[in-house]
Amino acid sequence: MSNRPKASTANRETLPAEVTSQRTTAILPAHVAVDPALSKDQKARVLEAMEQDARQLSTATAEGMDGGEPTRLHEVLVAKSTLDPAPDSIAFAVVVNTLKAALPEAKGTQAHAVILHAIESVEAAWAAIQKIVGAHAIPVGEPTATASEKELTEELDKEKLDP
Repeated sequence: MSNRPKASTANRETLPAEVTSQRTTAILPAHVAVDPALSKDQKARVLEAMEQDARQLSTATAEGMDGGEPTRLHEVLVAKSTLDPAPDSIAFAVVVNTLKAALPEAKGTQAHAVILHAIESVEAAWAAIQKIVGAHAIPVGEPTATASEKELTEELDKEKLDP
């Protein structure tokens, strides 16, 4: 039996049963973010509850009361960020969807191949931009330097000795 804090129950009564159970750790945050059966508001509430659970688990882990399960806090924060895409995400989606909408009309013409190539190019450009942005981002909750890890370890060791 773990000392894991109980899941938050705020606003759970208006959510589907499979996302209201105490086993929210079995649900991947990314699945919640793309679940077509949930409204945007429901997704936000589920992910908020998952974030609270992950933060409580992280606190318990820091205090030596963990049950060994991962917090998935970073996954939850990433999933939450997808609910409100950035303006550049919307712009790329609009361009790609506009090009895709033009495909049926261009079928059998030279424009069809050009449009397909444009879609591939825009998608490749977006993937490259995301890769560059992701490579420079510091994951949420991660120490920014080795010294930070050492300081955190020392602080946790001191707290274990404190009665």
